[in-house]
Amino acid sequence: MLRRLGPLVLVAVLALAPAASAGHGKKKTVKLAPKGATTLALSAGAASALQSLGIAAAPLKPARAGDDGLRFPITAGKLDAKTYAGQIKHAGGISLTRDSTRVDLRNFIVNVDEAPDLTARVGSARVSILDLDLSGAEISKSGRRLTIAGVKATLTKTAADALNAAFGTEAFGEGLEIGTATVSGRAAKRR
Repeated sequence: MLRRLGPLVLVAVLALAPAASAGHGKKKTVKLAPKGATTLALSAGAASALQSLGIAAAPLKPARAGDDGLRFPITAGKLDAKTYAGQIKHAGGISLTRDSTRVDLRNFIVNVDEAPDLTARVGSARVSILDLDLSGAEISKSGRRLTIAGVKATLTKTAADALNAAFGTEAFGEGLEIGTATVSGRAAKRR
């Protein structure tokens, strides 16, 4: 689910490029303030699959659920102003539960590189859980506020295999569309 969020963040960072610091000889970066959030709206297929398997999805604080989806607060972000490579960090996460089985995915990081993805802390490991597709993203900018909508998130093979093993199923597959992400962020003030 979260993987789709990464491309939205990438688009938002690109739109914020004019806010990058301008130092000679230094790498120019765009920093995101710890404000805003990435919201993931589950696809009908993903929601139906979870329900048919008896798996409940719930936000882990400070993330929260709303009418528009699961909302994960942005805590920081730093990207290269030229290439936009970098990371966007989030607080909270999501818990997937069925009976006594519980899988917690926390502290998402959107990695903006050649293959944008979203990683999560699962136990003591960091795992790539979503691939992000920015090809259909829509970007709007107002002052330092940037919104990127329409980022598609699909399940990685690693995440699909882990979920299948945890819940004793074969229902999760690589490329399963999890939903659409919207990033609403703000560039940090230059000092």
